[in-house]
Amino acid sequence: MPEKYVRRDGVPILVRHTGRTTLPQEPPSLDSGMAVVCLHDAGLQSSVFTDLLGAIALSEESGIGGAIAFDLPGHGRSGSLDSLPSISEMTEMAEWVAGWCQLTRPILVGHGMGALLALEWAGARPDSVRGLVLCGAGLALGIEDETIETMRRVTRGKARRPFDPSRVCQDGGQEMMRRAYMEGIGTDPRATLVDLEASRTWSDSFDRASEIGCPALIISGSAENEGCRARAEALADGLGSASFAQIEGAAHFLPLEQPEALAAEIHRAAEAL
Repeated sequence: MPEKYVRRDGVPILVRHTGRTTLPQEPPSLDSGMAVVCLHDAGLQSSVFTDLLGAIALSEESGIGGAIAFDLPGHGRSGSLDSLPSISEMTEMAEWVAGWCQLTRPILVGHGMGALLALEWAGARPDSVRGLVLCGAGLALGIEDETIETMRRVTRGKARRPFDPSRVCQDGGQEMMRRAYMEGIGTDPRATLVDLEASRTWSDSFDRASEIGCPALIISGSAENEGCRARAEALADGLGSASFAQIEGAAHFLPLEQPEALAAEIHRAAEAL
């Protein structure tokens, strides 16, 4: 998958994209049609979307011209030691990257915390978004005090970095479990802590019954825990313009576990726009 760096205020931002490779500091060359912007989860990075980008690029039937994903500052291979401190600032960064890539009214695909960015973007500037496809949103909307405190202890060297195997469907086997684990250690725990705190703050103030002004598809993995699935279904019910779908053989790491199935849902959503 082609990738490149773009600098903003001196901070290098890694962008992965479909289409042809272009010269450094030039926007990706995507085909004409609708564009997709993938937004990653707390403590993760754009590599979780690598297989999904490939699956999106394989089909042109829905009119999707291409897709991008990027590492937020402090995550993966982007620069800075610090995460952006709020969902609104992360969203503004996402809009800036999409603008630099010359994308107009993209479909936003948000995973976990990325779903919150997509909701923030669509809620504040609905005319700039074509539609939303959100997965893993239930977890991001239900971050517990214990989760934040554990990560705070990790940053102080008082606890080992946790990995919750229930976030991966057992059907995926040990290799998928290993891939999910590796995705989870690619970002400094200090950035992960900020992500969790920012997600909790945003979620606490979010009106679950708010209108977002664009179509939305909320997707849950069949193996996600009951609480996460319930929050995802409640989100779909509350948004008014949203529908709900479930993908078999996946838990929270749905973009990594079932990229082809998720790409098919994105294409179906695009066809309906």
